[in-house]
Amino acid sequence: MITSPGLARDFPQAAAAGVYNFYLGGKSWTGVDQETALAVLRTSPDAQAVARENFMFAGRAASWAVSEYGIGQVFDIGVGIVDDVPLDSVETCVHNVNPDAAVLAFDNDEVVLARARALRTGYGRVLLGDVTDLDSIFNNPGLGHPDLAGRIGLPKLAVVVLAAVLHFVDDPAAVMAGLRDRLAPGSVVVLSHATRTGTSQDRVGGMTRAYEKGRSAIIFREEADIAALADGWDLLPPGLVDVQLWSPDGSHQGELYETVRVVGMVARLPDAQQGPRDATGGAR
Repeated sequence: MITSPGLARDFPQAAAAGVYNFYLGGKSWTGVDQETALAVLRTSPDAQAVARENFMFAGRAASWAVSEYGIGQVFDIGVGIVDDVPLDSVETCVHNVNPDAAVLAFDNDEVVLARARALRTGYGRVLLGDVTDLDSIFNNPGLGHPDLAGRIGLPKLAVVVLAAVLHFVDDPAAVMAGLRDRLAPGSVVVLSHATRTGTSQDRVGGMTRAYEKGRSAIIFREEADIAALADGWDLLPPGLVDVQLWSPDGSHQGELYETVRVVGMVARLPDAQQGPRDATGGAR
């Protein structure tokens, strides 16, 4: 068993954060995390590569939104364990385009939080927050820290990152509705989700069964249902695509894989007087 510095992990069930860390090439996973990851890879051998593409999509999309719209605060929800991953995190990508941006990470996994406290460095500030309870994020006492004075607040535009998070949530539409109610117009959501569209039922079934043994069950949704999560938002070009193909001008062309699909999109909250528009710029 490999453990986080200063922590003793001996959980009987796999954690999504540990499984994802294994996929991304980190070292902060337990034996049961590895068992779940390997069970997935037996039925979907491309899952590890797609997870890495998803991680890079999140950083690429978040940093683009920060640069494009001049946004100075980023909320990375369900961040997981990424400090030992050999890829640039959302925080690193954002700071590459805006070193002064405030990037806050949230997670409800006790191991993620304990590791962040033990390291005291790495991904910066990781606070307790649950995507199904948005008040735990946007009303978090940690937002009042003196280091964040004047840099954090919902009257300001924000980028919210939900990378490979909503497929662990029973009602993702409620999350998106809650964000619409809380965020300032012009704020941006970066979202990715595993889809059963274009993925064989055998592989969907195998991955679902593997995650059922852990603490977070995965829910594969149809691509149309994932696209519908952008209702009430401006879906920005190129729309909903495989994460390895996402870039605002369509120039990023990563490798497509055969066994599992994760799709991603970037959506912007329109002004109150402006109706939402689709990815082509037309009103809906």
